[in-house]
Amino acid sequence: MIRTTRRAASSADLAALTPTGDSFGRNVLRGSLPVAGAVFLAALLISRSVWIAGAMGGALFALSLASNAGFFADARRRAGQRADTEAVEIIDVDASHIVDLEPVGSHGPALVFFSDDGRAIMLIGQWLLEQRSFPSKAFRLARWADTGKVIRIEATEGAVTPEHSTVRVPNGAGDIEILDATPETLAHDLERRFGRVRAARERSRS
Repeated sequence: MIRTTRRAASSADLAALTPTGDSFGRNVLRGSLPVAGAVFLAALLISRSVWIAGAMGGALFALSLASNAGFFADARRRAGQRADTEAVEIIDVDASHIVDLEPVGSHGPALVFFSDDGRAIMLIGQWLLEQRSFPSKAFRLARWADTGKVIRIEATEGAVTPEHSTVRVPNGAGDIEILDATPETLAHDLERRFGRVRAARERSRS
C-alpha cells in the first residue's frame, strides 16, 4: 500500500526546519564570521594584499548572509502555513519488497519500495543516509507539498536489508517518485516512465 494525504504543518514539522534551535544571529556568529575570517587570513597570507583578502572574505560573508536570510525567511513563511490544510504531504508506505538500484554519478543511494497492488515509490539521494532504522518495509514520509523537500521519515517497522538490483537509476528521476512497477518488470517500468520524460524534454527543446 502506498497512500498519499495532505494536512496542515504541525509543530514537529516546523521544528524540523531548525532542529538545534538555531537563529539568524547565532548562525552568523558561529558560522559566517569565523569562516569568512579564515578565508580572509588565508588569502592575506597567499596574496599579501589586504584588498584581495578583504574582497574574498567579504564576498563569502555576503553569500553566507544571503543564504541564512533566505533560510530563516522560509522558516517564517512555513510557520504561517499552519492554517493551510494542504501544506504537508504525507506518504504512507507498506511495502512487500525493497530493492536498491545501481547509482549513477553522484545520485547517492536509490531504493525502490514495492506494494502488493503494483505500485512503487523510489527514493534517491544522500539524504537517505541520515535516516534512522531505514530502509523499513513500513514507514511514513512527510514532505512540503509545494517544494517536495523531505521533512522526515518515520519508520514503523525495523530496518531490513534491501535486495540488490542491477537496474540503474534512471536519468531525470527526482528525489521521490511514485510509479506503477513490480520487481519483475522494474527496468521496463522505469524506461516506460522516464523515457516519456526524456521525450517530452526533447520535444520542448525542438
